[in-house]
Amino acid sequence: MKEREKMKHIKKLMTLVFAFVLALGMTTTVFATSGDQQAATYSITVTNTNTSASIVGKEYSAYKLFDVTYSGTNYAYSIATNNYFYTNAKTVLDKYFDFTAIASDTTKMTVTVKETKQDATTKTLSAADTRALADELESYMASATAAASKTATSESVTINLTEAGYYVVTGSIMPKEEGREDEEIVSAVILSNATPTATVNPKASVPELNKEIKKVKEGTTEVSDALLDEDGKAAVAKVGSTVEYEITATTPDLTGYTDYIYKATDTITDGLAYNKNSFELKIDGATVNIAPVFSNSDKTFTLTIPYNTMQEYAAGKSVVITYSCTVTADSLSYDYTKNTAKLEYSHNPFDEDDTDTTPDSETYVLNINLDVNKVAENASGEKLTGAKFKLRKSDTEYYKWDDTNGKVTWVAEDAADVFETSGGALTQQVRGLDKGTYYLVETEAPTGYNLLKDPITVVISVSETTGTVTYTATAAGENAAVTNGTVDLTAAQNNNQPVATATIINNTGTQLPSTGGIGTTIFYTIGAILVLGAGVLLVTRRRMNAN
Repeated sequence: MKEREKMKHIKKLMTLVFAFVLALGMTTTVFATSGDQQAATYSITVTNTNTSASIVGKEYSAYKLFDVTYSGTNYAYSIATNNYFYTNAKTVLDKYFDFTAIASDTTKMTVTVKETKQDATTKTLSAADTRALADELESYMASATAAASKTATSESVTINLTEAGYYVVTGSIMPKEEGREDEEIVSAVILSNATPTATVNPKASVPELNKEIKKVKEGTTEVSDALLDEDGKAAVAKVGSTVEYEITATTPDLTGYTDYIYKATDTITDGLAYNKNSFELKIDGATVNIAPVFSNSDKTFTLTIPYNTMQEYAAGKSVVITYSCTVTADSLSYDYTKNTAKLEYSHNPFDEDDTDTTPDSETYVLNINLDVNKVAENASGEKLTGAKFKLRKSDTEYYKWDDTNGKVTWVAEDAADVFETSGGALTQQVRGLDKGTYYLVETEAPTGYNLLKDPITVVISVSETTGTVTYTATAAGENAAVTNGTVDLTAAQNNNQPVATATIINNTGTQLPSTGGIGTTIFYTIGAILVLGAGVLLVTRRRMNAN
């Protein structure tokens, strides 16, 4: 299937190039040289200067369209009667050219552009007719035979030829971006090989797209350490936070196009919601008023830049789309939320509906829950029920879940949520936290156990490597520890919300001795001795006073 697709692209490519060579090949320019320009050999060198693409491994071929003969500084075009295009596509060529027999050589015909098809200024084919001719010849190109071909081993390749003439050079380029190795983009170069050597460059546009998280905000305050990597691909954000995104691309080379598809698509998973009034598009630094179109229950938007707008800009100008999302309570059902962007673009001037798509550019946002493992005596002891906690992040800010708006808020202590254990765990986890320092304050101990004297300090930190986020929590306080984990960003979302679990050991209170032991006897004995001593002291003092 891939081979058939490649043949399809190459076929269209050759048609593209043919159209341009006609526009150049039928000019009546007189070359500013003296003497006969015929030479023993000819060459065409294709040099790639596009830093985002490569021609290495790609074959370039030269197809002879017209013969050219010289007499001093004058020349004439002709076509052999056995030329592939003359014998196979004569009905098409007859619409655009007049062919006149040469008396001295019955194997050739002279070639001139029909007067009705000539551009008034250049006397060549008009742009519209050039395009129409190329479209009509498309079905014939796949069977044409190249005069010479050469596979590039570097970013420059030379095709050696033995005859003068006007040649069409075809080939393709490959984006250098990882993951696009099988993607071929139509490349066209055109020349009139009237002199022995010629150098040309591939004509192709290689669109790229990149998506990044730029900021995370809580209200209007930016969370300075929210981003986990310098590329802006992952961030940790609590529920209710705002995540700001940026999609960057460049304007395409529109040479030869009369229309062009340029459509950015962005999709979010559950746990994020687009802030629709946040969208802004800038091209070459200036704001362009094009609104996105939402679909898929507002989980996808597309932003299409029309051809007429693109025509206003040279190739390679910046295209920047910015917008924000809110982290919603739905994120609590997943181990991460994902945002995916891609760009669909035309890659053939003679079939704008034939498009390619850039690889997905993905970003990730996650938040973390906090749970408790309340046990007796040791880490594997009895799971305790009835312990109550509040969570604070400062002396005056206590956790409260705003169920109406689905987000985390911080309130005064008397308005804070109370979390209770059942079978050791919290009946409702502390949801939607980001990294930072928190304090678990035990407000009520299980029946028969001591209340913790001090809060348990829980510090949650998050680190990111390629495809993996690791969340690490430490606990400081009496008999406390935390279980950590990782999130595989390359895996499918699997309802595995990251949860840092604090194991807290409670001790029982002091127990008085039971019946059968020393019991209360010792207290009675000590009391009797104290009473007897006090009596002796009182009698002694009275006698001393009497004396």
